[in-house]
Amino acid sequence: MELGLKDKAVIVTGGSKGIGKAAALGMLAEGASVLICARNAATLEEAAAEARKIGRGRIAAVAADLTRREDIEAVVKRCVSEFGRIDILVNNAGSARNGDFLKLDDQAWIDDWTLKFFGYVRMARAVIPEMAKRRSGVIINVIGAAALNPSGGYMIGGAANAALNHFTKALADEGAKHGVRVAGINPGPILTDRLMQMLSRGAGFLPGSSKPGDPKDVLAKMTPLGRVGKPEEVADLIMFVASERAGFIHGANITIDGGVTRGLMG
Repeated sequence: MELGLKDKAVIVTGGSKGIGKAAALGMLAEGASVLICARNAATLEEAAAEARKIGRGRIAAVAADLTRREDIEAVVKRCVSEFGRIDILVNNAGSARNGDFLKLDDQAWIDDWTLKFFGYVRMARAVIPEMAKRRSGVIINVIGAAALNPSGGYMIGGAANAALNHFTKALADEGAKHGVRVAGINPGPILTDRLMQMLSRGAGFLPGSSKPGDPKDVLAKMTPLGRVGKPEEVADLIMFVASERAGFIHGANITIDGGVTRGLMG
């Protein structure tokens, strides 16, 4: 299927590993020009080096802390100077810690929301004026199925994700005024370094579970399909939703979680 992503200018935040890296590599393979950003400069450069081997599209990398306004501005400025415009933003940076509600203080909530929630808000606010110049653009918010599956062990992240689901739908109203399409993607358990780290700490993803168990056994029980997802599977969805093939998908939050979410909505 031709997605029409060739020569598109794409920003992928949190693009050094996991879903973000998979999305960046997928976009490059389609012929897009991609700027990846992340806080860890060394990991970012490793991802950029791998991307350069693909031989299609163009890659740029900017080390950036998206809790800082000046870093966000630098990312947007670099994309415009390097590629001439911004066609697609994949908001993917940031994660929230799991843990006991009574042991997580105000600062834990503030720190994680500053990156995950406000990072998405600030990036969207920064790119829309650039997209509006061409009355064309797509913003994809990679959020998380925890928004739809409340858990006492993952309250900070789940609440931020629920807020981002709301934000995505509201942003779609604003984006439409400027020719910008907006959608959200809610991944469930995906085989990333972050998931494995959370499991090692006993994130309590399974009912009644708060302690680490055998990783293979835990992973197999996390979805009705008997496995967790692959970053590339989420990346494929990101690319489709960002493409012209999905031109009528707007203001939707799409779940990709192997059947974990049981609700009728999401």
